Amino acid sequence: MSLDIDMLEVKKCPGCAGQSICPYFYRGEIRFTSSQSNIFQSTKDGLSFPVVGYKATMGLYETTRHVLLRRLGSPATPYAVDEAVCRRGLRQGSHLFSQSLLANLSCIPHLSIWRWLPTNADNHDPFSNSVESPLGREVLAVPIPSVNQKSVENKSVVKSSFAPATRCSSDRLFEHLQKRFLERTSFGAETRWLRFDELMFLFNLAIDPQSIIIQSFPRKENWPFPTYLGSCGRWSVEEYHGVPLSYFCLAPLWIRLQILLNILSLPEKLEHPSADELNHDSFIHDMHKHSSSHGYTIYLGDFDLNSLFLVDPITYDVTVSNLRHAIIVDTQTLINFHFKSTTENKEHTVSTNALNKVLNGLQLHNCFGNLSTSGDTNGNIPPCLHTNHVDNLCSYQTSDHNIWVICTSLLYGVNSKDNNGCNNFLYQIPNELYTLIKRCVHESGIGVRRQLIEKARHFIKQNI
Repeated sequence: MSLDIDMLEVKKCPGCAGQSICPYFYRGEIRFTSSQSNIFQSTKDGLSFPVVGYKATMGLYETTRHVLLRRLGSPATPYAVDEAVCRRGLRQGSHLFSQSLLANLSCIPHLSIWRWLPTNADNHDPFSNSVESPLGREVLAVPIPSVNQKSVENKSVVKSSFAPATRCSSDRLFEHLQKRFLERTSFGAETRWLRFDELMFLFNLAIDPQSIIIQSFPRKENWPFPTYLGSCGRWSVEEYHGVPLSYFCLAPLWIRLQILLNILSLPEKLEHPSADELNHDSFIHDMHKHSSSHGYTIYLGDFDLNSLFLVDPITYDVTVSNLRHAIIVDTQTLINFHFKSTTENKEHTVSTNALNKVLNGLQLHNCFGNLSTSGDTNGNIPPCLHTNHVDNLCSYQTSDHNIWVICTSLLYGVNSKDNNGCNNFLYQIPNELYTLIKRCVHESGIGVRRQLIEKARHFIKQNI
């Protein structure tokens, strides 16, 4: 089954994911698998789409391959997203109009949602009109000393105002995201952007930054994310990397242990040291390959076990598949500004009290965000994390946050309403291993969780 052209919502660009792969949709070369012909869920505000996306095929005849289709902003409905961000076309009270009329209305994202500035001007006067000023990277997250404090230990960061992904942003990060954005309709990313491209770029970051993250931190550079193929309207196309973790809930124990080993290896894959931190030999070996994404850490912000991971059914490799609330931290900039580091015994450790908000959010199904009223656009804090928690991620070079998120998701992430019947992925695993994962959630301290997860990995290797 091909995706209906109107359902692509190309007419709403630049309030969309992109347009690069539209010809494949128009020619009917991207199709849902036959088993997924009636998979769209209807709500009072229109169709709802799952976070995990849909398996599809791309190409014709011998060139056919499997891909994954994701709708930007899912599981928020198109109506909720439009009501939250559209300056033209959809207006307050647009629910009174027919669905056919709404489908034909355009969507121009309103810049005031993000309070950001355009990218293509040269005027750095802070008192100038925001529409004529360059994108104000200097106010996004440049490390600065706290008021009345000169000590390095008291430095903090200025947070951006609209999305978790760029809450801890910096000059270096923003330049990186812009250079890697593949949905540009104009050329010369470093020098000039069309307003159309600016709005599309900001729309992606605000509504669902996953496409921008996997473009900027690609799989070929050893990030554990899906491979980006392109977008059309509000749909993006990714390489097919497997099925949701819930498919393996009833798998034999040895298979689940292998998957668990790969899951517990993800935290180190989400931390890419800066070139200065790499030893000389490995740096020389890699300097001609993919070094531009060194010096970043990406912290996970979702806890739904079914949407968080994809598993290759043959190799059992694990891919992080839900980055809607991920936080990108430019650790290279933190090093340059002498922020807190492990060498000073100052690794950020997640407080055990953080679990309460996660459990409450999972129980009330709030960890996906405020979907019905804002399209999940109204905050730069992941829904199930505390503000102080996220602030610390912006200020420390290292954190055990990803270890804590993964262990918490393994223990409690099945409480999500989208668990697909997977009530306990850890069913019948050895008691010693279960205890290590549980301690990883409930115990904190410098290096404690890293030691626990290493013990868990060692235990699995000995028992597979």
